[in-house]
Amino acid sequence: MTIQPKRPSGSHNVPVVRPATGVPSVRPSSVRDARAEAHAISGGPVARPSAVASAPTRKTILLVDPDPSMRARLRALLEPQYDVVEASDGMEAVELTSKIPTPAMVVSDTAMPRVDGFTLAKILRNNPLMKRVPIMFVSAQHSPQHVTQALVIGVTQYLPKTTPVAQIAEKIRKIAL
Repeated sequence: MTIQPKRPSGSHNVPVVRPATGVPSVRPSSVRDARAEAHAISGGPVARPSAVASAPTRKTILLVDPDPSMRARLRALLEPQYDVVEASDGMEAVELTSKIPTPAMVVSDTAMPRVDGFTLAKILRNNPLMKRVPIMFVSAQHSPQHVTQALVIGVTQYLPKTTPVAQIAEKIRKIAL
């Protein structure tokens, strides 16, 4: 007569030790996972199909502004939810776009040294990877001509720089869903 150890009720996902390896494991939750576990014990691939769920990645926001204090204030409000990458002008932003994951959104000033916001937006709209990325301008230049020019280029939102930073961050969250 063989006596089986009694399992506690609700023992799904209770850590156990694999007898062959002594490595802590979690009870398989499906036949597929059990098969993968058995295959791993016999020397096959180690990961279970359901255990290989990709970690949710955070979206990236690219902030482009020559004013470090403006970037710092926006960063403080956005970092709990997003990865924030900063550039001090359009030229630096263009260089960064090839080094970072495609951002969920670009937030830019229009008046910047080397490459201004309008030129940056044109460059981004001509890049197949950046073509559909929303662009928001936050600028002191807020004339109807500037807004029209931005809309023609394909800028999603144009806000005056006098807009409170909390409202700018909220608009970013709504657009960069």
